[in-house]
Amino acid sequence: MKKYLWMIVAALTLVGCAKKKAEVDVKATFDGMCERLETDFEAAQTPEEEKEVAAVFMDSVYILLDENMGAPYTDTLFSMICGGFTIEQRQALFDKMPDEMKESELIKPIYENFLVQIKTSSGDYTDFTALSPEGKEISLSSLVGKTDYVLVDFWASWCGPCRRLIPVLKDLYARQPAGHLQIFSCSVDKDEKAWRVALAEEQMPWVQAREDEAHECSDLYGVQFIPYTVLIDREGHIVAVNPEEPQLEEILLGE
Repeated sequence: MKKYLWMIVAALTLVGCAKKKAEVDVKATFDGMCERLETDFEAAQTPEEEKEVAAVFMDSVYILLDENMGAPYTDTLFSMICGGFTIEQRQALFDKMPDEMKESELIKPIYENFLVQIKTSSGDYTDFTALSPEGKEISLSSLVGKTDYVLVDFWASWCGPCRRLIPVLKDLYARQPAGHLQIFSCSVDKDEKAWRVALAEEQMPWVQAREDEAHECSDLYGVQFIPYTVLIDREGHIVAVNPEEPQLEEILLGE
């Protein structure tokens, strides 16, 4: 699944930021990486090549942070791009991060959110209730156990990668036998009208709902970046978080 384009956009926005003397080492290196990323991305001929370029870029950023964690600008860089790392990579970087950085105004909410993600990345799922298009409450627990798997998809109408994921999920959903997979799309849209327009445009043939101030579903899973997906089995165990398409296919076909 393509989940890297938002990182490219975020990275490119940093290129023009003013340099500070104390930040010249890490930031100058990162700026050079962004310039190369832009060139390589423009040269990519296919979506697969674009994805490979983005993956190489993220690997390079991870190495930069891993080797320099605690240096000036690493807190800013980490806060901007950490959502593109795996849980294991974020854990490794947090382990190297100085305690005072973890407690900083910039990093503390990210770290606290990460701890929530850790709790909801395995074991039993956490239930939540959202609002259906008809305005009725619908809970995750009402779906778990009814099919072999439930894939929770946190998304939004304004999220490009989320919208590009929908055709992939449609194809996957259509190929599953009855009773095997249910998808629960939970929108984080603040604009209800925009959400409804997107539903009409996308015509997703599975369960739809939206969170609001009284139903803050994504917070229970520590969602910071979308799309964010959680695969739950019939027994209510979390099987995978943000699985790539091949991994998701393998799990579903393994039954």
